[in-house]
Amino acid sequence: MRAGVLLTSLADLVLGARCAGCGCPALGVCAACRAAITARPPMRVPLLPEGLPPVLAGGPYADELRRVLLAAKERGALGLVPLLGDRVAAAAARWALEAGSGGPVVLVPVPSAREHVARRGLDLPAALAGRASRRLNDAGLPARSWAGLRLVGRPRDQSELGRADRLANLAQAMAVSGAPPSGRLVVVDDIVTTGATLAEAVRACAVAGMPVSAAVAAAATMSWGAR
Repeated sequence: MRAGVLLTSLADLVLGARCAGCGCPALGVCAACRAAITARPPMRVPLLPEGLPPVLAGGPYADELRRVLLAAKERGALGLVPLLGDRVAAAAARWALEAGSGGPVVLVPVPSAREHVARRGLDLPAALAGRASRRLNDAGLPARSWAGLRLVGRPRDQSELGRADRLANLAQAMAVSGAPPSGRLVVVDDIVTTGATLAEAVRACAVAGMPVSAAVAAAATMSWGAR
């Protein structure tokens, strides 16, 4: 029996470990789900609020990618960050190829509410930005993450809000703290739904005199974007 199959079988026996993408016995994400997620090329996300820079996602928020993202968000599964961060890196790499040369990339994660981080045990956008920056550097594109955005308001949970309510909910909710390293700013989020979070992050950076060149995410929903 191959070592990987043996480890998976033992994990299922001892831990009840299941793939976050399909539920089959596996450590983290099974090979089939990983292949399905990585096989999809990163995409541009249309139908977002005016004024946003190019927005790209690592794939549609559906099927295996959706289930893996939910597991990361709801259970704070650190083992899923590498796969999701690689989707963010792929989206950033596509943008960089299309934009051409222009200096290093500075990945700026959208800020997470403290209570969300405490409940999940994970600041997902920050973790994704960190992983993506390492992957981009490995690929030869100078990149680093910079947690320069912070929340200055207490927005409501966005899950049940429509686009207009999301925009109103996040208005003036972010600000920039400190000065970023030299490079092109790229905002990072886990999921793009209506674009309201990205719009507020871009606004906060612009107010601080730091224009944003692009925004990337691990996935984009099909309801408002990526139709």
